[in-house]
Amino acid sequence: MKKIIFPSLVAVVTSTVFLAFACNDKHNPNSKNSIQGTYKEESTGTAANPNIGVVTVTGTSTLTNPATQNTSLQVSGAGWSYDGCTNTSSLTGSPSLNGKNGSTNVSIVFGTPPPLGAAIPYTLTAGTPSGFQARMTVSNAPGQPDGIVWYSKSGTLSVTTVTSAISPFTSTSATFNNVQCLQYTFLFPVVTVSGALICQ
Repeated sequence: MKKIIFPSLVAVVTSTVFLAFACNDKHNPNSKNSIQGTYKEESTGTAANPNIGVVTVTGTSTLTNPATQNTSLQVSGAGWSYDGCTNTSSLTGSPSLNGKNGSTNVSIVFGTPPPLGAAIPYTLTAGTPSGFQARMTVSNAPGQPDGIVWYSKSGTLSVTTVTSAISPFTSTSATFNNVQCLQYTFLFPVVTVSGALICQ
């Protein structure tokens, strides 16, 4: 019995002494293995800020809608100017119509070139148009904060394309009524657009 107790007692005492020295070493400020508090900027572990001097934001931030009220926009008439008729746009390779009045810009991009004829219907979409779809965008709408782009949510265009013997040999016009345009990230408020865009 004594032969079993003595080795066990020696093992317990040895372990206790070893742990005491190990723990003491980590709390000794003069030891290279000591654990010391430090500022996050001075830390080299995974919690260190990689951009010292730059505030690190944690959590989520709430987006604030800069627009607060519905407005309407009448396109065409006095003060409006229009781009010349072109064959392609950079977005889809299809024709586009653009109008400007002061800082307000309205653009329509077609998914496919409008065929010759009167009152060809195109359905408006907020995404990239294809086929007989079109997308209307409005920037700097009157009565809204500057710098906001509004995208057509729904509606239709009536598109007329004609040819003539003089330049431009082919011209396109699109008429629309009560097109609902929204911001890309907010469903309210709405800019309601009516009128016409042409190329000339």
